[in-house]
Amino acid sequence: MSLFKIFKLLTVTIFFIVALLSESNFQLNKINLNIDTSGQKKYIDSIGFINNYFFSQKDIQSYSDINIKLLEDSLNTLDYVYKAEVYLHNDALNIMIEQNNPFIRLGSSFYLNKEGEKIFANSANVSDVLFFSENISDSKFREICELSDYIYKDTFMNSLIKGVDYKKDIGYIFYPRFLDIDIIFGDTSKTYDKFSMIKTFYSDVLSSTRIIDYNGDLNIKSINVKYSNQIICKKIDKSN
Repeated sequence: MSLFKIFKLLTVTIFFIVALLSESNFQLNKINLNIDTSGQKKYIDSIGFINNYFFSQKDIQSYSDINIKLLEDSLNTLDYVYKAEVYLHNDALNIMIEQNNPFIRLGSSFYLNKEGEKIFANSANVSDVLFFSENISDSKFREICELSDYIYKDTFMNSLIKGVDYKKDIGYIFYPRFLDIDIIFGDTSKTYDKFSMIKTFYSDVLSSTRIIDYNGDLNIKSINVKYSNQIICKKIDKSN
């Protein structure tokens, strides 16, 4: 959803809420807003749709019959709202928002949350997460989130892998931060065994001249851990 659409939606939401307010004995004194980010950056503030588009203090008068359902439904359609709860208590309108946090980056335009649902991305809400190429189909979204969860939970792999691509005839390809090589991972079966083989390869990097020669030049173009208990290295062709 574009930033313009977000602002438009919030403006329409506020219009309907105000239209549904009527004078009564109920005194609405304040609005309590709580945003649970689960320790992540506050992306909701970064696009400003709460602070800039909700009620100002001068709007809070004697109102009742607030359409709670309408407000909740409107908030729940926004990209960075995972879940919204709205209720009245002690003369206050309480808005509880669980933020929709990016879990991985998908190309240039989207993030995915942990459930594999798309979140609009722009330059105002940059998140330091794993990058996946945008050619990955929707049918793979849940799988790549599960794969990312394995990587995040493994200290070595999380520090090593910066990006991931997928090719139908090869499977997943990892692009590491250390050494300019492709790591051909294949499918997501036996993930931990493949992680172990990758770690074995990197533990031998500094001690093997077959990988890095005495001049510090890299001899390996890619490694393949698709097959059980095998690390297949493809050499760089230096004949040209």
